[in-house]
Amino acid sequence: MSLEEALGVARDYLEDSYSDEEYTFVMLPEDSAEYRTFWVVAFDTQERIDTGDMMKAPMVRVLVIPKDGSAPRWPPTARPVSDFVAQLEAEQ
Repeated sequence: MSLEEALGVARDYLEDSYSDEEYTFVMLPEDSAEYRTFWVVAFDTQERIDTGDMMKAPMVRVLVIPKDGSAPRWPPTARPVSDFVAQLEAEQ
C-alpha cells in the first residue's frame, strides 16, 4: 500500500466515523510515517487549524493503517505511537 492509498483509507475511515460531526479533515502526509506493515497517518481538521480550538478535532490525530487492508486502528494516548506499532508488528 502506498502513502496515497493509506491517506485515502484514513480519510474514508474518518469521514465514516465522524459523519455526525462537522469536521473537514486535512491529511498531513508530511507528518505521516511508514513502517514495515503499517502506515501511521497524521491528520487534523480545518476547523482546528483555523481556530486553534482543540475541541474542533478528535483528541487523537493519527491513525494506524495496516498495509494488508484490515481495519484502521487508533493508537493509545498513553505511549508513543512507534511503540504501539512495534507491538502490533511483533504480534504478526
